[in-house]
Amino acid sequence: MQDIALASVSMRSVPFAPVLEKVSLSDLKYGSVRRFYIETLEDNAIPISLQENMINANPPEKVFRLKGADHSPFFSKPQALHKLLVEISKIL
Repeated sequence: MQDIALASVSMRSVPFAPVLEKVSLSDLKYGSVRRFYIETLEDNAIPISLQENMINANPPEKVFRLKGADHSPFFSKPQALHKLLVEISKIL
């Protein structure tokens, strides 16, 4: 119940317009940033097939899988997410 209360005060609506804008990325700047992806395998907002398309379109350095995580892994699997973020920080 505390998780629901925390989520209700923490979640904010997100404007959809920026998603529709065309973004131009350069190898010089964006290409120089190391990228990692954490697949959330129980995500109903972004299905695994769409996550895989995003990964293939813009390959990260490494892909991690978070079993049992939904679209908000910081609520559904906070300890597992923390462990992956620590692992990523050690790679950097």
